[in-house]
Amino acid sequence: MKKGLIVLACSIASTAFAQLGGGYLGPAVLSSGATGVGNRGGEQVDLRFYAGVMGVYNSGEQAISLDSKGNLVTLGALVGVSVNWGAYGSHAWKTATLGLDYHGDFEDYGGGGANNMINQSLTLGYTKQVSRRLRFDARVTGGVFNNALGGLGFGPMYTSSQILQPSTLLFDSRTYFLQGGLNATYIQSPRTSYTVGGQGFEMWQQSSQLVGMQGYSLTGSVEHKLSKYTSVGFTYARQHYSYPGTFGQSDIDSGMLFVGTTFDRYWSFTLQGGVYHAEVSGLQAVTLSPVIAALLGQSASVQAFYVANYLPSGSASLTRKFKRGSLNFSFSRMVMPGNGIYLTSKSDSGMASYSYTGIRKVGLNVNGGYTSLASLGQGIPPYRAWFGGAGMSYSLPYKLHLTAQYSYFYNEIQTQAYNNTGNMVSAGLTFSPGSIPLSIW
Repeated sequence: MKKGLIVLACSIASTAFAQLGGGYLGPAVLSSGATGVGNRGGEQVDLRFYAGVMGVYNSGEQAISLDSKGNLVTLGALVGVSVNWGAYGSHAWKTATLGLDYHGDFEDYGGGGANNMINQSLTLGYTKQVSRRLRFDARVTGGVFNNALGGLGFGPMYTSSQILQPSTLLFDSRTYFLQGGLNATYIQSPRTSYTVGGQGFEMWQQSSQLVGMQGYSLTGSVEHKLSKYTSVGFTYARQHYSYPGTFGQSDIDSGMLFVGTTFDRYWSFTLQGGVYHAEVSGLQAVTLSPVIAALLGQSASVQAFYVANYLPSGSASLTRKFKRGSLNFSFSRMVMPGNGIYLTSKSDSGMASYSYTGIRKVGLNVNGGYTSLASLGQGIPPYRAWFGGAGMSYSLPYKLHLTAQYSYFYNEIQTQAYNNTGNMVSAGLTFSPGSIPLSIW
């Protein structure tokens, strides 16, 4: 069922790719659809395919198992081979744009296949200007992966996923996810527009010890252009998360004001700020008093909880465009549906990234950041993670590219002794026809 839904999404994506035609009005402050999908170095790129083989060193994999002393098992250094493939790019017609970003890899570390891993991710965005006043934006994101470091290597594809960020994963276990949505924008005048939309999402965990999630969100916004370069507006959103097989659900209402501006030709800045109201219900473990424990013959029990909070939310992004590159800084404070252990949580995250696609030989991407999760009702300690990485490609004869990548993370659970560090290094050759350097990330 899980694999079938993802295959179905990919089939729909390929059908859409064959049938669509048109061009694109341009991004607004609250853009979606094809905006940014398949881009490299901040610019639109024609459709690009690639496939390659790399040697891989991987450390810090956290298995869902205990040793004979009851301690968590962290796998030692793994050395193996990775086969990777994918495609990215966008295409513009007169009234529409289609963007595609797909990556897959299979990692073989020997050992009879016990440590082998597979990662795949697809993002497909489509924007259609139906008339002078009406525009539709559609986007679907889905995939499967086994480890956080492999997921971090997907780079831009996770920026469109509300439900899954690899840097928040605590265990390296197979995870499936699918998210899709549609927005409609009514352009009342050259200065004022209204947008309504919705999306559904679901995440499945292969391990029965981790919790899956499903939900939806509905949004409405108004945007007004103060000038050619500056817009302001307001957004309302309603989100619902539920956790199949586990008693628990969340309803979140949020309202945010936003402003976006472009200055000095190359810099753009967006800022959102507001408040959200979260109602969270579920189950949590409690320690019984010594007297009750003696009476019942057990030291702990489970009880239902309900929590309601008003909390601040917001985000900020600063971007600098270059002729062949892009520099970005971002921060957000929001509600996340969790990671299979932490359920509905407030999250702070920040990231900086730079991407460059040279005219002749070199493609480069560097990024780093942090994220945190604090449960809104489970009563468990907060979680924090730091991550970073770099990827490069160098063009060789015969449509070959020398490619290399490094990924890093460090995560910890506060007030506990748990922390874990992971590193992944890979290098090899990739085949990809094209006139500019390859940029997988």
